[in-house]
Amino acid sequence: MLINLSKRESTARIIIATIFIAIGTHSHAILLMPMGIILLYTGLTHKCWLSRLINRQTQAAQENLFIHYLPKYNPQPVFIFKADSSLLFCNSPAKKQFPHISHFNQLIEKPINTLIKKEKIETHTLTIDDKITYSLVIRGTLALNGVTVYASDISEVIHLNQEILDTQKEIIYAMGEIGETRSKETGDHVRRVAEYSELLAQLTGISESEASLIKLASPMHDIGKVGIPDAILKKPGKLTADEFEVMKTHAEIGYDLLNHSKRPVLKAAAIISYQHHEKWDGTGYPQQLSGEDIHIYGRITAIADVFDALGSDRVYKKAWPIDEILDFFTDQQGKHFDPALVSLLKNNLTLFLDIKEKYPN
Repeated sequence: MLINLSKRESTARIIIATIFIAIGTHSHAILLMPMGIILLYTGLTHKCWLSRLINRQTQAAQENLFIHYLPKYNPQPVFIFKADSSLLFCNSPAKKQFPHISHFNQLIEKPINTLIKKEKIETHTLTIDDKITYSLVIRGTLALNGVTVYASDISEVIHLNQEILDTQKEIIYAMGEIGETRSKETGDHVRRVAEYSELLAQLTGISESEASLIKLASPMHDIGKVGIPDAILKKPGKLTADEFEVMKTHAEIGYDLLNHSKRPVLKAAAIISYQHHEKWDGTGYPQQLSGEDIHIYGRITAIADVFDALGSDRVYKKAWPIDEILDFFTDQQGKHFDPALVSLLKNNLTLFLDIKEKYPN
């Protein structure tokens, strides 16, 4: 099979061929005439066996560089496995760090032939002894009839990432506690609400990553209370109608504080802050949303917040007995709260009480 030439390449060959033939009629005919004829033919037919040969040699050189030179001198572990899964080559770091590896499936349980036939490139992770984590870049190659695996130690990256996440959690809890302590709530309230929210999210079938997001975001559900005057926020008696209208603005204040961020956690927190006082029947605030128009994050946190509030001592009341809390949720099922979520709470009550015991203050 010959290489197809572009229109520009063909035109260039015809022009050069014409020049060579014209000059060749006067001098250097032995050299220029054959070259002119070859260029003229390839230019007119738009095909060139020489280009194909050069291209093939260039590709072979690239394959040789990729398969033999780069793996050998790579400071990270590199393996090459044959189609039968047996080890064909491994460099010095691979021998040192993976002395037991002799077959592809010892690194990853995946059909090797699929990777080769489709020339797929995939990324996987491998953790050894719960200490060292490697990122594995796997490349199937038909020319090699095998698979090349590059392993990179990413343990430090994962450790640093975890430190960043832990720091974010501490900041988020601190922000949540600012709102709660201003109204004389305990710090454990935000932790319990976070745990309740995550558990309830998991029970709905939400993915683990989204459940974790809700756990991180829910502590900031009342962050808007920073904008409420102390005279109202810390009033021991019942609020007047006007005072309650002011209190209700904390939902919008929290939303305005958090909504400008593009970070997923803060975006989720903005939703929760804004909607956790909405009610299933549309009588909540600030938007009077109803049913599934209320974001699932808001519906989940609403139950977590009220469940903890009823079961905890507050400046204006004593903690309710668990039977009275369940009676309240049963009465408000389909009114204040998402009925399906209330059922999940009642059917898995022991799991929620375990969290309450974990954070008793």
